[in-house]
Amino acid sequence: MLIEEEFFANYETQESSLLEYGFVRKGGVLVYEKPLPVTDMRLVLSYDGGFSGKIFDTAIGEEYTNFRRPGASGFSAEVKEAFTDALKDIREKCCQNLFFRSAQMRRLCLFIKESFGSQPEFLWKKLPVFAAYRRKESGKWFALTGVVPRNKVDRASPSQEKIEVLNIKIEKSRLAELLAQKGIFEAYHMNKKSWISIIMDDSASDEIIKPLLREAYESVKHN
Repeated sequence: MLIEEEFFANYETQESSLLEYGFVRKGGVLVYEKPLPVTDMRLVLSYDGGFSGKIFDTAIGEEYTNFRRPGASGFSAEVKEAFTDALKDIREKCCQNLFFRSAQMRRLCLFIKESFGSQPEFLWKKLPVFAAYRRKESGKWFALTGVVPRNKVDRASPSQEKIEVLNIKIEKSRLAELLAQKGIFEAYHMNKKSWISIIMDDSASDEIIKPLLREAYESVKHN
């Protein structure tokens, strides 16, 4: 997988945002150019439904490709870092993460970021719609988000509609109490005694979920 494909795999790009960012329409393609903070290196990034980037060595007027080699080091690693930094900035300012489809998930992910400073970590290339949240001090997970068929979580439902779920670590003693509440189910793909899954359709309110996230975060304080 190309670097560009990996960076934008879970994102929807708004062409209007790209134009505001500085992309220029050339025929049916949007193009963005800028010098990189590496001597004589210039980025040319094209978008035509997907991103394709090239780096040119302006001193000799040729494309520089060594940064794409596995295990790039030295100058090539420096160029690769500048390239990925440019992609990150465009992704942050011009794209929407498709993973966070529901308003409730977006609200709660923002709550996690603002309350704990924790960002989603997309750790699995084969499962790009799953992300983990961990406490930095201990490195332990306290929440996990994903997209799954409804009947994988709500066993009483025959629907295979893809839904977002938020898995939260809990105290085992609270399991029965929580499972009795609307919108809360046994954990999907986690320990069913110490995790729960909550469907992100507002069946369980933010006011119910936020304290659970705080408790989960506190529970992974130590290594």
